[in-house]
Amino acid sequence: MDKVSFRKKQIDLIDEFMKSGNAQEEINDLYMQLFQNEEFIEAKSIGITLSMNNEIPTFPIIKYCWDMGKNVFIPKTFSDYTMTFVNYTSETPLEESSFGVKEPVDYETDTLDPPELIIVPGLAFSKEGNNRLGFGAGYYDRYLASFPTKTIALALSQQYYLKTPWPIYVLDKSVDKIITVKGNDNV
Repeated sequence: MDKVSFRKKQIDLIDEFMKSGNAQEEINDLYMQLFQNEEFIEAKSIGITLSMNNEIPTFPIIKYCWDMGKNVFIPKTFSDYTMTFVNYTSETPLEESSFGVKEPVDYETDTLDPPELIIVPGLAFSKEGNNRLGFGAGYYDRYLASFPTKTIALALSQQYYLKTPWPIYVLDKSVDKIITVKGNDNV
């Protein structure tokens, strides 16, 4: 199946799952595993997106980072498909990107490329090669090619596959670790 078709199928699958009663329990499980992860604990700077509807909510992770004294950085994307990570606090002015993601308005100062650890978003992940299917624009693949750093992804049961069912291309970047729900063959 091509990436475009698989991406559409995956979005529908996640949308349906997020309406179910099981989603919040899985999300809480992923938070707990992340907060106990050694790479996460040791990192002083965390790169993370501001979640949109039907994504694992990232604000609880951001708040936990702030409570632990970590610096949080969120991506600012540009029309040439590059991005930078900008320091994020509760005072950071935000605007909506063309993709509907909240991003910092000011990005000329207080950037960090790369943060020590990036929590990489995605639609699907596979145990085979720690492959990731993103949202289709290639921002993270380009960024990680230019700024290699430690990466973790959080995968709900509906996002995690043992074998990779979508095509992998040479520019696709895998993630270092995929945290998925207990009993999903990855923990």
